[in-house]
Amino acid sequence: MLITAGAHDESMARTEQIVTDRKTMRELVEFMEEAVREGLTKEEIASQVDLMLDAAARGRLERSLKEARSGKVRRFKNADEMIAALHKD
Repeated sequence: MLITAGAHDESMARTEQIVTDRKTMRELVEFMEEAVREGLTKEEIASQVDLMLDAAARGRLERSLKEARSGKVRRFKNADEMIAALHKD
């Protein structure tokens, strides 16, 4: 049996998609187990699952977390803390 380069590429892409789908499914199940333990509402769980399934949103979230870890952005507990940090810099 002879497999052309195009067919091979399609096969590899399909295999990669299956692996990605299985990884995503595992992540969803783990998230849902944790969410139930923490007592999140059905609506909170549904919105998080929607985010996890949206590749573009997931990419933006990953970039934001990376920026936060690298110190490019900072989080504040309240407005007073933010204003104090602005005056400090």
